[in-house]
Amino acid sequence: MLDSIVLFCIPFAGGNAYSYRPLEVKIGPSIKMVPLELPGRGRRSGEPRLTSMRSIAHDLMTAMRPFMGERYALFGHSMGALAAYLLASQLAKMQLPQPLHLFVSGKGPPHRVTSERQWHTLPLDQFKLKLAELGGSPKAVLDDKELLNYFAPIIRDDMRAVAEYQHETVTPLSIPVTAMIGDSETTTREEALAWSEITTGECRVLQYEGGHFFLFDHVEDICKLIQSTLIH
Repeated sequence: MLDSIVLFCIPFAGGNAYSYRPLEVKIGPSIKMVPLELPGRGRRSGEPRLTSMRSIAHDLMTAMRPFMGERYALFGHSMGALAAYLLASQLAKMQLPQPLHLFVSGKGPPHRVTSERQWHTLPLDQFKLKLAELGGSPKAVLDDKELLNYFAPIIRDDMRAVAEYQHETVTPLSIPVTAMIGDSETTTREEALAWSEITTGECRVLQYEGGHFFLFDHVEDICKLIQSTLIH
């Protein structure tokens, strides 16, 4: 019997290694979920935060090295989707083993400018409203001034890294891509379909009911999708 497939999960803006815990609980034994932690949060809270998407991708590649002899796939939501793409591109450039599949959600492809460009510059009261609209921050955090003051700079820095990203044309990936979006979020189906332009592999787009953080309303369905895609 083949060893389980490693699924590296890359956090969204402000997220940490525990952000994908609901998926980790449901994913099943055939897939080994490895949530990656970025500096400045969670167990790496004492490290300086990274302020560019390329430095984030480089950090993620370093974190992956202990698992590089295993079959693996990448999953990223929102900022994590862009980071997952950059990570896959860097691995291809270095002629290192490629992921079996790239799962991206809540984000258009890297060569498309998106509406989130200036969210990180909003005054705190407006920034709080934007976070509430996106739905990824617990109400307990948004309603607690001390917690909000702690987490807001982390989220702002992540959003800034996305906003300041400048795409460079590179050789397309050769791996299959699954792009997922919510039917009432800012990422449009047209933007999601454009993920096909960054790979010569198969690209499919799936739409779920919900907003930007739709995936947490469809944990079982998304876990089944991942399993059926990776386990043949």
